[in-house]
Amino acid sequence: MMGLLSAIIGPVAGIIDKAVPDADLRRQLKQEIKAKLIDQETVLTQAARDVLVAEAQGTSWMQRNWRPLTMLTFTAIIANNYLIAPYVQAFGGVAVVLEIPDGMWNLLTMGLGGYVIGRTLEKTGSRFRVGG
Repeated sequence: MMGLLSAIIGPVAGIIDKAVPDADLRRQLKQEIKAKLIDQETVLTQAARDVLVAEAQGTSWMQRNWRPLTMLTFTAIIANNYLIAPYVQAFGGVAVVLEIPDGMWNLLTMGLGGYVIGRTLEKTGSRFRVGG
């Protein structure tokens, strides 16, 4: 998220530098914009946390386990493509290599992040109360 924050602040700061002649006002505007973006990032992070907590505390087996099952599927595809298929081909066999679209890599990175956060909440849940 900090990359996104930096990507937004840089261009906006450049516009402020060109449009606002007063140095103190420029500094104040940049600080206010940065504070608003940080507040928004906090809201988004809390929403993501709330979703993960709801999944982890869900009553349905599928609700609690869809993320780990998806990650295991992605792991199997990656293992096939980068471990199994090369060995099969090295010994003269015909190996199936599955295409990995960019969207899958994005889901994998988000899913791993969610899994890490979920496991952290699960392990620390007895020490911290969620939601207050």
